[in-house]
Amino acid sequence: MKNSDKIPESLAVKQDLQSIKSKRDQNLSILIILDLDDLKVTYLNPFVKKYCGIDAKHFLRGEKDFYSELLHPEDYHSYIEHLISCKNLQPGETKEITVRLKNSFDVYTHFCFQDRLYNWSLNGEIKSLLSQASKLNVAPIVKKQDELCDHLPDPDPLQSKYEPVLNSMEEPYCIIEMIYNSAEKPVDFLIVECNPAYKKHLNLKYDKDLENVSGRTIREIIPNYEDDWFKKYEKVALTGKTMRLEEFSDDLNQGYLDIYGCDTEDNLCRRLILLYKNFIQKEQIPNVHVKKDKELKETAIREKQELVEKTQLLQTIFDTTNLALAVFETIYDDKGKVIDFKFKQVNKVLRDLYLNDNVVGSSYKQTTLYGVELGVFDGFVKVMETEEVMDKEFFLDNAEYKNWFRIIARNHKSLLLVSIEDITNRKEEAQKLKEAMRFNRQLVQTSPNTILIINLDSFKVRYINQDLHTPTGLTKELIMDISLPEILDHLHPRDREKIMEFHKEILKCAEDEILETEFRLKARESEWEWFNARGKIFNRKNENWVEEYVLVVRNISEEKTTQRALINAEKLSIQGEVARTLAHELRNPLASIRMATDVLKYKLDDTQKKALGNYMDILTRSTQVLNNLVSNLMNASNYSPAVLEEIDLAECIDYTLEQAADRIYLTGIKVVKNYKGPYKILADKEKLNIALLNIVVNASEATNPQEGIIEISIKEHKTDFMLSISDNGHGLEQEQIDRLFEAFYTSKASGAGIGLTSVKNILEEHDAQINVVSSPGKGTTFQLFFPNIDIR
Repeated sequence: MKNSDKIPESLAVKQDLQSIKSKRDQNLSILIILDLDDLKVTYLNPFVKKYCGIDAKHFLRGEKDFYSELLHPEDYHSYIEHLISCKNLQPGETKEITVRLKNSFDVYTHFCFQDRLYNWSLNGEIKSLLSQASKLNVAPIVKKQDELCDHLPDPDPLQSKYEPVLNSMEEPYCIIEMIYNSAEKPVDFLIVECNPAYKKHLNLKYDKDLENVSGRTIREIIPNYEDDWFKKYEKVALTGKTMRLEEFSDDLNQGYLDIYGCDTEDNLCRRLILLYKNFIQKEQIPNVHVKKDKELKETAIREKQELVEKTQLLQTIFDTTNLALAVFETIYDDKGKVIDFKFKQVNKVLRDLYLNDNVVGSSYKQTTLYGVELGVFDGFVKVMETEEVMDKEFFLDNAEYKNWFRIIARNHKSLLLVSIEDITNRKEEAQKLKEAMRFNRQLVQTSPNTILIINLDSFKVRYINQDLHTPTGLTKELIMDISLPEILDHLHPRDREKIMEFHKEILKCAEDEILETEFRLKARESEWEWFNARGKIFNRKNENWVEEYVLVVRNISEEKTTQRALINAEKLSIQGEVARTLAHELRNPLASIRMATDVLKYKLDDTQKKALGNYMDILTRSTQVLNNLVSNLMNASNYSPAVLEEIDLAECIDYTLEQAADRIYLTGIKVVKNYKGPYKILADKEKLNIALLNIVVNASEATNPQEGIIEISIKEHKTDFMLSISDNGHGLEQEQIDRLFEAFYTSKASGAGIGLTSVKNILEEHDAQINVVSSPGKGTTFQLFFPNIDIR
C-alpha cells in the first residue's frame, strides 16, 4: 500500500475531485442505529452535537436518554409506538415518521425519520434498526405525518449541475459515512451517494439487486468486507488529509484499486469521498502475482530473521535468569507409560546445583535420587499424564543441603519444562515474620493499654484489643460497630476539637514520628476520667495517602490525681506558712479596730451617730469580713477538695457583689450587670465566691475613685458559660499578664501576691479556664469559662 498527502498533478483527477466536493454542502442527517429488543441507541453520528448541542457519547453511555432529552413531549409516545411497529418491518421495507427535535437553542424543528432494518451484525442476527433523520426545510401545519416528509431538503443546485458529469464518469466514486461500534472502532460505512460506475464494479455474487446501493451499508452488501479498509478510510475522515491507496481486493472484481480519498470538509459526520482510478482488471492479475511473490519472499526472509533474533533472546534469558531451568525429554515404555525423563537442555544455575556435572543426556532417576525420594519424579509423571501444571515446595535435608526449593513443571507436547527456585531465605524470613507476628499478637493481647487501629477508608476502628472504658459503655464490641464521629460524642466537649486536631496532625507525620495527647471520658455523673493517647501511622496506600494509624490509649486519672495532690501540697506548704504568719499578724490590729469602732459608737451623741452611723457600720462589716478571711487563711494549709454541686452562676456573682458592696460604695464605683440567668454549673459555692471576690476587689482597686466602672456579663460560649469581669482601670503590661498568677508576684506596693494564685487553683478544681485581656490605660477583662452542665 502507498500513501501520500498530495494527489498526483493530473488535471483529470483534480477536476473530478473538485466536482465531487461541490456536493459537500448538501443537508447532513442524523444517523441512528437502535437495538430492536430494548430500543437502546447503539450508534449515533456526531452530527447530533452540531445540531442539538449534546455530545453523542452521553447518549451511548446511558448518561442521557435520546428520546426524552431531544424529542418534543407531544411526539414522544407516537415515536416510541412507531419504533415498536418497526419490529415487524421486512428486509427492504422502510417506514417514515416526522417528529420535532430540540436544537442547541432549545427550539424545536421538524425532522423526518426514515427507518429500515439494519441487515448486518457481528453474530449474523438481524436485531437492529437503521434510522436517518433529515431536517425539513419548512414546518407547515398539517395533520398527516406523510405530508410533512414531503418537505425534505431540496437538492443542492450544484448537485443538479454536476449530476450528469458524475454519473457519466467511468471511474467509480462514492460518498461514505463511517459507522463505529461501542469501542469506537470503525466496523461499517453507509454509502451516502455513488455513481453507476461504482454499482457496476460491486461483485454481483454478494447481491443481485444493485439498484438500491445508496442508503445501504457496505456490510449489508459485502458482509465479509476487509476490516483493514475501515482503518484506512477512518484516517482520512478524522485527519482530513487526502490519501492515495493501492490495494488488491477480492471483493471488488478481484483487481488492484488505485483509490483517492479525501474528506468532505465536514468531519463531524466522518464522511469522505472515494474516487477509484486506474482499475486493474482480472486478466492483468498474473503480472501482478509476480510482484506479490517477490513481496512474499521478502516477508519470509524478514520473518525468519525475526525468529532467529527471538530465539537468541530466549536463550539469553534462559542463561541469565536466577532460576534453575531444565528441558526434559519424556521416556515411555512399550505400553506408553512414563518411566523416566532425559535431560535435554539445562542452564548454568541448574548445572551449579549438580556441582557443574554435565547432566545433558542423563536419566533423571539415575542423576537425581533425592528427587525420586521426595516425590518430585512422581509429580513430573502426573504433569505428563494429566497436563496439569505442578507448583510445589520441597525441603531437601541431607549432608549437603538443608534448603527449600519451589519446583514448577508443565508439559509441552512430549517435553517437560521445569524451573527450580531456591526459596530457603524467603522461607526463613517468613518464619521469622510469623514468630514476630505471634509475639506481637501476644503482646497486644496481654497489654494493660487499649490498642486501636483506625481505618480511614471506612472511618471506623478496624481492630481493638479490649474495652476502652466500661463506665461509658465504650466496650470492644460497641467501638467496632460504630463510626469515629459517634465515638467522639463520648469525649468531654472541650476535648473534641483537640482530638480532631490530633487526628489531622497524625496524617502529616513521618513514618517514625509519634504524637501524644490527653482527653477525658465521662466516668459518672459530673465526673470525668483522663486518658493519654499515643498515635503513629500504621499503613499507607502511597506517599500522600494514610490508610490506617494505630492508637495506644491508657487511663491516667490516678496519675493526674496524684500529680495534682503533689502540686497542691507543695503550694499549700508554702502558702500555708505565709498565710499563718499573715493571719497571726492581722488578728491584733483587727481586734483594735473593732474595739475602737465600738467605743466611738458609744461616745458619739445622737447627732454625730446620725451623720457618721453609715461609716461606723461599714467599719464593723469590713472588720468582720477581714476576720473571716483571716480564719480562711489560718485553715488554708488544711486543704480539702472542692465539693461540686449544681448552682446558678448568676446568683453566685450577685452574692459576691453583696460582699464587695461597702468597698464599691466607698470608692464610688458604678457596677453594670449584663446577665439574667439561670446559668447552671457545678461548683463549690464558698470556694468560688472567694475567687470571684478576689477578682472584683482587684478590679475596684485598679480604678480611680468616683470614676470607676465594673461591667459584669455572662453569655454562652460553645459548651461553656463565659463570665466576663471588666474594669476601666489603669490596665496591665504583657509582662504583668504573663506573671499574673505566679505565687508572691504583685504589682501593688502593699500586696502579698497570693490572691490570684488562689483564684487559679480554685478555678482548676472547677474545671474552669481563665483568660486575661488588658492593655495599659484601657482597663482589664477577666474571662472565666465554666462548663455548661446542660450540655454535659
